[in-house]
Amino acid sequence: MTIPLNQQLMTPSAPLKAKVRTDIKKNRLYITLPATIGKKELEKVYSDIRFGVADLKPGFDVVTDLTHCSIGHLSAISTLRKIMAYLVANKVGRVVRIVGNMNVILRQLIGMTARFHCYKPVYVITPEEAEEELEHPIKPDGIRFQINNRQLEYTINGEQHSGQVIDISTSGCAVQGPTAGLAADMEITVTIPLCTKDATLSPFPLQAQVVRVHNDMLAVQFIHPDEAQKMQLHDCLMCELNNDV
Repeated sequence: MTIPLNQQLMTPSAPLKAKVRTDIKKNRLYITLPATIGKKELEKVYSDIRFGVADLKPGFDVVTDLTHCSIGHLSAISTLRKIMAYLVANKVGRVVRIVGNMNVILRQLIGMTARFHCYKPVYVITPEEAEEELEHPIKPDGIRFQINNRQLEYTINGEQHSGQVIDISTSGCAVQGPTAGLAADMEITVTIPLCTKDATLSPFPLQAQVVRVHNDMLAVQFIHPDEAQKMQLHDCLMCELNNDV
């Protein structure tokens, strides 16, 4: 039986389901979330992500499409945090989130993630912008982490100062704190307490070069770290995420 055109137009389309797929050639994981997402469905997404990551190489990119997603249930937060920790543990490279016209879920995500340790994704409006963002070579500082309520110590002209860590990667960090006497290209020592494998905080000293100074904000790039030190720093940041979860 042929359905009249006017009835076809009135027939609602099937609801969008969560989807995870891999592009091995691009070394990329794609995640699409439906209009609403709860703990049960997100747990399935988590399982699919683990299967997908197994086919990818370290440094893989992740693109999450939130265009259709408007409600994220609070019960799903713990699973979302597990997903983030799992991606970092498997050496994720870049994370891009497609948010359409800055929908409600974006405001939920920003408000929620401000409360716990997490990585910092790039937000774009369209899938085309996501692909364009990932066409550029990966930035040398890699993925950046948001570590809340963490003080970093540094010395300026023999005086000890402390500042709030805004974000940090294995190559550098941004800090809010005193900047009088600082200038670009200056070399300083920074010390940040980070989580170790036994779940205790230990001081992590690093030589750094000042990249940018503006009012009470400074950005530094770590200098002369060898691969072992970079790996140790990555493991500490990973530990921060796991303990926060």
